[in-house]
Amino acid sequence: MKNLFFTQFSQILVVLSLTGCGKDDAPAPVDQLVMPTQAGFQMLRNQALSDLVQTQKFDAGEGVHFVSRKGTIVDIGQYELVDQLGNSIIGEVELTFIEIFDRGNMAVSNKPLMGRSNNGYLLPLVTGGQFFMQVTQGDQLVKPLNHYYVTVDAAHTGGLDMDMTLWQGEIDGTGNLAWNPVEIGLGSGEGDDGNGNPVWTDGDQAGLGFNPVTDTYDFFINEFGWTNVDRFTANSGLLTKIKVTVPAPYNETNAAVYLAYQDQPGLLAQLDLYNTNDQYFTEHFGFVPIGMTIHVIFASESNGQYVYSIKEVTIEEDHVINIEMTELERIGKDDLVDKINGLN
Repeated sequence: MKNLFFTQFSQILVVLSLTGCGKDDAPAPVDQLVMPTQAGFQMLRNQALSDLVQTQKFDAGEGVHFVSRKGTIVDIGQYELVDQLGNSIIGEVELTFIEIFDRGNMAVSNKPLMGRSNNGYLLPLVTGGQFFMQVTQGDQLVKPLNHYYVTVDAAHTGGLDMDMTLWQGEIDGTGNLAWNPVEIGLGSGEGDDGNGNPVWTDGDQAGLGFNPVTDTYDFFINEFGWTNVDRFTANSGLLTKIKVTVPAPYNETNAAVYLAYQDQPGLLAQLDLYNTNDQYFTEHFGFVPIGMTIHVIFASESNGQYVYSIKEVTIEEDHVINIEMTELERIGKDDLVDKINGLN
């Protein structure tokens, strides 16, 4: 993972005293909306991500068996941590862990599911869970000597999907997250122990197994950072490129547009291109299925709270969706997460 992102994330974790992130009593009238700012929008996203953080301190010489709030298991072995020069780490360290299974928290923290294909295009992914893991000793980032192991309950995303693969996340210069496929099983041996459990060798850099007995995804990897268990969405029909126009105060620095596909709760796509002249969000080449019903989610900020609009549309060729100022409402983070997760 990129060291730059680790530094940025460590800075995010100290910003825990922001306001306006809980339940909202009533929508604010549009004439009460305050002009959005890039800093204000980023602070909301940072806080939403910080709200998902779980931590555990442990002795590096003993390793850790960490169990998250949602039952995800992280195993780091004894004396399995080294510094950036490869020197063994001893003494107390701290694990920072984030897990996201739902598109509501993906949206408010700006962690959508866009994977890089073989030709370099960003395409929507369906998730089995996305995770962030980092270990520090004081203010020093440490890394695995070999691997760490993660077990994920597939029930959170509808059960085992044998088409899933492993991905690593990369944050670009604008703060958006994109996912790159991980090469699986680069060692000399892999297989099954007879009980559905994957068997890997020390030569493998990463591995993903499917355990039907425990209904879990079991993976290991040799880098900390953002990792997920995902696959590309399956679309057999015609695709199109859509545009979402937004009111004048909003642009790519202080707002975002996401797409939630109907009946696919494990998918949140993003329109990551903004046309300044005509004030609309779009994407690179056209990945939206014609005839599909989707929810267009617009998100921004106003004076420390989210501003949003959600529109349900059935996609036509070269579809243009207009977000009007009169449609915008102010809302607390938790309420916005609930609304997005409640979409069909």
